[in-house]
Amino acid sequence: MSTTIYTAITFAPTQEFIEKSWKLRDLYGSSFILSYLARAVCEAAKKQGFHVVSPAIINVVEGIPNQIIIRGAFQEKDAIAVFKKAWKIITRTCQQWMEKHLKGKPQWRKEWELWTNHAWEFFWVQGESIRDVWCKLHNIKLQRNWIGINWQGESSMLSGVDAIAYFGMGSHRNPTQPNLSVEAEEIRLFYKQLSQLTLVENVFVDESEQLSIPELIKRLITFDAIAKQLNLKPDELPSVQIPENFRDLNRLADKCWTGWFQGNCDKIVTFLTTVSNHENEEDILNQFSERMLNWGKNCLKPSVANGLGQIIYAGSDDFLGVFYRNSLGKLTAQKCLRWFYGFPRVWRKHEYAEDITASIGFVWAAPRVPQSDVLQHCREAEKSAKDKGRDRIALRILFNSGNWLEWVCPWWFLQDVLESYRDRNYGQKWTHIYDDVAMLESRHAFDGNQSEVALALFEVYFGSVNRATLEKHLWDVRAKTGILVNRQEDCKDLHQSLNEWIINLAKVGFHLADS
Repeated sequence: MSTTIYTAITFAPTQEFIEKSWKLRDLYGSSFILSYLARAVCEAAKKQGFHVVSPAIINVVEGIPNQIIIRGAFQEKDAIAVFKKAWKIITRTCQQWMEKHLKGKPQWRKEWELWTNHAWEFFWVQGESIRDVWCKLHNIKLQRNWIGINWQGESSMLSGVDAIAYFGMGSHRNPTQPNLSVEAEEIRLFYKQLSQLTLVENVFVDESEQLSIPELIKRLITFDAIAKQLNLKPDELPSVQIPENFRDLNRLADKCWTGWFQGNCDKIVTFLTTVSNHENEEDILNQFSERMLNWGKNCLKPSVANGLGQIIYAGSDDFLGVFYRNSLGKLTAQKCLRWFYGFPRVWRKHEYAEDITASIGFVWAAPRVPQSDVLQHCREAEKSAKDKGRDRIALRILFNSGNWLEWVCPWWFLQDVLESYRDRNYGQKWTHIYDDVAMLESRHAFDGNQSEVALALFEVYFGSVNRATLEKHLWDVRAKTGILVNRQEDCKDLHQSLNEWIINLAKVGFHLADS
C-alpha cells in the first residue's frame, strides 16, 4: 500500500520585508510580492498534477499565505526553480525598465544580480501527513542559512542597512577617498528622472527619496508600466492586478493621525487539529483556507470601502489594514473605533466564527512616526491582545516621540465601556477622568494591595452596571472572554491588574476621544 506524501514550502524573510516600507504603496507592494511568489509556486505544483491543499487556489492574488501545503512529492529543485524564476522576472523587469527609460550608464548589474540570487531563504520538507510536515517545517526554519549582501557607499533613507540604488552604485571607487559630491549629484539626477517618469496623480518616487534595490522593487511593482510588462508573461507567472481605487498617503505632508491594525485568528493549529484526523485533515485545511480567503475578499475588504481605508492583505488566517484621511472628511479615532465596534459582525460572516476567535492590535499613530515603526507596533499590539488571553483588541496610542500607551479589552465589552463614558460638563471628552487619574497617581492613591479607588473612579464615569460587569467577568465565565485574563491563575496580582486596566483605559480613552 502506497503512502501519501505531503510537501510543505515557505520562504523568508516575510515580516521584515513587509515592515521595511516607507510609504503605504511600498507596504502594498511588499505584501503583493509575497503573495505573488507564493502563487507562482502553487501554480507550478498544480501544473505538474499535484493538489495544492493550502492556500486554496481561488481568484485572489493579494494575501495568499506564504506557507504552502501540497499533496504529492513536489520536488525541491522544481519548487526552488519556479520561485527563483518568479523573483528574477520581477527584478529583471524593474531593472530593465529603468535602464531603458532613464538617461545614464548603468553600473549596477552586479548589485541587481546579488539581490536576485540572495534576497530570500527557501524552506522545503516532505512527510507522510500534514501534521508531520508542519512540524518539520517549523524545525527547519530554526536552522537558518542566511547569506548577507555587502555594499559600499551611502545607505538608503529607509532601512539604513542597504546601499542607495542608482546607476553608479556599482562603479569602482576608492573607499578611503570617496568623491561624495559627485556621488550625491548622480543620486539626485537619478531620482529626479525617476520621479518625472512615475509622476501621476500620486507621486510614485519623489526626487528627495533615496531607496535601496528591494525598496525600489516594492515601489515599482505598483507602477502600471511595470505591471503591464509582467502581464506579458501569462504562461510564466500569475497576473498583476493593482486595485484601481488604490490611494497612497503622505502622513508627513498631511500632518494627520492614521489608524493601523493587524489581526490574526486565535489557536488555528489547535482548532484544525481538533476538528480533523489523519483521514480528513487535508479536506479540513483546504476548506478552511478557501473560506478564510473568500472572507477576506468578500467581507473584510468591503467593510473598509467608501474611502475609509484600505485592507493591505487578508490571508488565510491574518490580515492588515489602514484607516487614513479620506473624502468623507478628516479621519478621527472615533471613526476607527466605530469600525471595530462592528468587527464582530464582520467576523461572524465566515463559517468558523463559532469556533475561532480573532485578536487585533490597533495603533493610532502620530503623523511623524515612520511607517516601519508603526508596523512594528501593530505586531506588538496584536501580541499584547493574544498574551492577555486572545479574543480581544489592544488599542495603542503611538506618539511622535516614540512613547506609547495601550489598553486591552475583549470584543464583547469594548463598545459597552467606551460608549458609556460620561464626563462632567464635557460630554465624552474624557477630560475629568484623565485629570483625576493624573492627580491620584501623583498622590500614590493606586499604590498598595487594594483596587477600590480605581473601581470607585470607574463607577463614577462608567456607571454601576459596568462596574458590576467588570468585577463579574475578570476572567472567563460562561463562555465569556475574561476582561483581564482568561484564567484566574494567570492573574498574578489582581489589584495591580485592575488598577492598570482602569488607568490605561482613562489615558487611552482620553487620547482617542480628543483626536
